[in-house]
Amino acid sequence: MGSGPVETRSDGQSANLVVGLVALGLVAVLVVLGVQLHATQAAARDDAKTRFRLRAEVTAALTQAVFSSAAESPETAKRYGSAVVSDRALDRAVRQGGLRYQALLNDEGQLIARSRAVSGASQAGLLSRSPSLLRALQSSPYALSDVVHSGPGGTPVIDFAVALKTPYGRRVLVGGLVPGAIGTFVSDYLRRIPAAVGKAYVIDGRGTVIGTSDPRPVVRQATQPGLLSSARHGHQGSFGQDGYFVAVPVASRWRVVLTVPASQLFGSVSGLRKWVPWLIFAALGLVGLCSLLLLRRMLAGRAALARANSELAESNAKLQGTNALLRHAAELARSNEELERFASIASHDLQEPLRKVQTFAAQLNVRERDRLSEQGQDFLRRMTAAAGRMRTLIDDLLMFSRVSTQGRPFVTVDLADVLDEVLLDVDHTGAQIITGDLPTIDADPVQMRQLLQNLLANALKFRRENVVCEIAIAARVVDGVADLTVTDNGIGFDPKYAVRIFRAFERLHGTSSYAGTGIGLALCYKIVERHHGTITADSRPGSGSVFRVRLPVQQHVSSAPQTPAPSATPAEMSFETVPPRV
Repeated sequence: MGSGPVETRSDGQSANLVVGLVALGLVAVLVVLGVQLHATQAAARDDAKTRFRLRAEVTAALTQAVFSSAAESPETAKRYGSAVVSDRALDRAVRQGGLRYQALLNDEGQLIARSRAVSGASQAGLLSRSPSLLRALQSSPYALSDVVHSGPGGTPVIDFAVALKTPYGRRVLVGGLVPGAIGTFVSDYLRRIPAAVGKAYVIDGRGTVIGTSDPRPVVRQATQPGLLSSARHGHQGSFGQDGYFVAVPVASRWRVVLTVPASQLFGSVSGLRKWVPWLIFAALGLVGLCSLLLLRRMLAGRAALARANSELAESNAKLQGTNALLRHAAELARSNEELERFASIASHDLQEPLRKVQTFAAQLNVRERDRLSEQGQDFLRRMTAAAGRMRTLIDDLLMFSRVSTQGRPFVTVDLADVLDEVLLDVDHTGAQIITGDLPTIDADPVQMRQLLQNLLANALKFRRENVVCEIAIAARVVDGVADLTVTDNGIGFDPKYAVRIFRAFERLHGTSSYAGTGIGLALCYKIVERHHGTITADSRPGSGSVFRVRLPVQQHVSSAPQTPAPSATPAEMSFETVPPRV
């Protein structure tokens, strides 16, 4: 009895280690999912910004094409490419085109001909602006100036310059455009471009609005926050509390600016579509917390049962049927009854929130599916799958805990009949199963069925790809012991894991490769242990496995189990992924 406190501390430390490792793994998974969800929403915002900028660039390209088509006119080059161009010809072009003025310059900015309106101060202003127009024409077929008040009589005017190739050298034709006329033309053009979502503007280098898709008057100083932000902060960004703009150059210092409410641009990752995936993420965290509580309570219950059994064995050896033995037996019975009641209550209490999660997930899928983004639907599917796996784990743990507490009395069982029933239940399509003569033994018929079903399912699960699965089930009776073997040609495993695979929650593969809870072989071990037998495994990677079960043909209730429960050191109970087989 003196070793009891040490064993209690060891069991508690092992339980805490297991729960700590599972909690660490759960936190790591939640962190990865959270980072991935945040990155997905950030990528969606970046994608929306990119698409919006592409719309602005398309609008700018179309606008630039309109000006280019007006500039690249062979008729204009022919008309003003002669040796002598009269002022009268320019006056006639001004009247026909509704211009303020028109002037023809040489490649050095000197006047060759001019209309009547170009004189005095207006001529001086034109010549002062000609160097910037000439520089702009070096990289573009046309150039546009800002709105200036240098037209005839100080009226506002926009210089539109076109480079002409003539037999007498390069010439530049400059026309004074009426801001109101060009603004009306540009505004009508912007309203007809389908790519211009939100609101579209054409502004000059001084922030004067030349044209807009908005029906407001044109040719005015910019006052909208988006236009002011484009003039101060560059080509793309936010303005105000709920706005976004993109500015793309058109010609010289002119640019096309698109503005849109942020709620419209980022609609796919805002509002309900933004928060639903995080609600699903929180639900997954709640399910994980419930699983940790269940695992902690199950491990504590198992440790308590082990301690009670150990105390009962010591009392039986020392007291040999005295009143102390009777008291320990009564305490063990009471402990087993309490543990059984705890397992049922824990199973019911923990399955209830899982059922609610599954129910709400189903309702969310039916009612809100069309309103969820693709990422939201993916997280909804993951939440439903995780809840299903958790429910399977709870059922498996409950079955594992009831092997010893709710086993049926031993009766005569024909293992051949049990195997026939198992083959009817297990899907073994595509597999070749060879069965030999199986004996009749004293056993719990339900647990024998669980034993054979788990061994057969294990062999079917870990089959090799592109190889026909072959399973042989045979038995013989030697000295009153039934020796049953299940042989397969599956993927096999490293012999150093021959003991570890029979422990609960031990997996040699991740759930993405092979589904399962890691309870199946542990359940087989516990059933064989109750029947006072042994179970071993022999295997090599890629060479299949042989599971050997030895059970007494006749059971003696007073006999003790022949195999001790497998122990595990803290290092062995780590949940690392190792080479093959669960």
